[in-house]
Amino acid sequence: MDVHPDHQNKGLGRRLVHRVINWARVQKLSSVTLTTFETVPWNAPFYGKLGFRILAEDELPQELIEHLHAEYAQGLRQRVAMQRALAPA
Repeated sequence: MDVHPDHQNKGLGRRLVHRVINWARVQKLSSVTLTTFETVPWNAPFYGKLGFRILAEDELPQELIEHLHAEYAQGLRQRVAMQRALAPA
């Protein structure tokens, strides 16, 4: 997710993430998972403030491992998978 610099610091990113979380709840999904940069302040730390946690390696399903490897192959480094568990709606 990217928010254009002209529109940053207005809560748009937070609202977009909450929109995805609410959609996932309506779909009766148990969690929302994403990949992001671990150390960039407006990436993993931002999602952490929204209730996401970094998944340990032994928690990663094969599909997510392959996705992270593909990101690495494209030159993206210091990527992590994060997940937010959802309570039933």
